[in-house]
Amino acid sequence: RASPPGGRSPARFASGGAPPARCPCAARRQAMSMFCCDGGPCKNNNKLRPDSGPAPIVPDASQARGQQSLPMLQDWDRLDAREKEQVQEKLESIVNAFARELTRGKVFMKLGRNGRLFYRLCTLDKQLTAFSMHIKGAIVEYPFSCMQHISFGYDLTDFTHVPVSLPSDALAAVIVMDNRRMNLVFSSPMERDEFVTCMLVLKERHRRSNPQAAGADRGP
Repeated sequence: RASPPGGRSPARFASGGAPPARCPCAARRQAMSMFCCDGGPCKNNNKLRPDSGPAPIVPDASQARGQQSLPMLQDWDRLDAREKEQVQEKLESIVNAFARELTRGKVFMKLGRNGRLFYRLCTLDKQLTAFSMHIKGAIVEYPFSCMQHISFGYDLTDFTHVPVSLPSDALAAVIVMDNRRMNLVFSSPMERDEFVTCMLVLKERHRRSNPQAAGADRGP
């Protein structure tokens, strides 16, 4: 179910041929998403609910991985060479597990510009070049080479009206591409922190492996 190669356009719709969005729980029983099947058994409901209220918070694979705790990168300069090596190994392990899970597909909540929350099936392509979101039977692709920022919290710059009520800022993250913002909401601060950290690492990996593409995106 690999997405088209990234980098040719900032965000595009690939109509037709896209596999129908399916519940990732069917592929991985042990890591049921909090949003999948509205908290009930997958076999009873294999359709994602596009416009529902917040679902009960249920621990998933990312929260289980989070028990390892993300390395405290702000203390990087205080670490000696051996400690830095240990941190890098730990982070590498967490990022690789995150990428494997997201390649299979995972459901996140997206905050629309109208202030409503939507469940969206998200994936990474197998080459780890782009993050994709399934929207109404089409696939919107966000290549790492075109992402400007991945950060914590909300960015409501594109909103015509600020929503009256929002989930906690500690549950939010934003991806900025072409000066457009995609706000995501997670089940816990731990899951949010893992998403932002791992996406930043994957973006940096892509930049290092494709220096010419990265330079082209920055322009002269």
